[in-house]
Amino acid sequence: MEKLTLKGVTHPGSLEVSDGLVSLGRNPTNDLRVPDPTVSSFHCEIIISGGTVLVRDLNSTNGTFIDNEPVQEAFLRPWQTLRLGQAEFRLEIAGAQEVVVAIPELDQHLPQTHLLDGRLACLNHPGVAAVLKCTVCARVYCSECVQPIGLKGGQKRLFCPACSQPCVPLVTDAATRKKKSLLDRLTETIRMRFGQH
Repeated sequence: MEKLTLKGVTHPGSLEVSDGLVSLGRNPTNDLRVPDPTVSSFHCEIIISGGTVLVRDLNSTNGTFIDNEPVQEAFLRPWQTLRLGQAEFRLEIAGAQEVVVAIPELDQHLPQTHLLDGRLACLNHPGVAAVLKCTVCARVYCSECVQPIGLKGGQKRLFCPACSQPCVPLVTDAATRKKKSLLDRLTETIRMRFGQH
């Protein structure tokens, strides 16, 4: 397992964490003592197991937050910020640098359009067919709008530029339909002509 360190952002101090239970709070008996009046005596605990870090609030007075979202129990991932009261800490991987991904803001009210052949058009490029769809917000994009992101040597993943959730290849009716043969089209034309008389 990589070495994980809980490092003080607003308060000095750090603690290298390994498998097991780590307690945080103002009381000196905690594994990581946080001498701040906004931190409860026994504020929260962290359970580290098999590379995952689970944070559990211990009914603290001022709450436990991960990236400014209040949590009772949640996973803390590397480079996320853990806040206890007014004290902030960041979970870091020893020897690694934080990767910052900037995803531009998009107009949230873009209308969904279609190409002349009926395929969905990319929200950002109306003249280009959409090939990817967000699994959460259902927006569709061309391959130019969604860039692959991944660590060197790892599997690349695609994320929605609007909500940062995973994108998957878009399955269209045209892609699932069997292409008609010349005989099928001819038969269909003949049936249409006889049906009109």
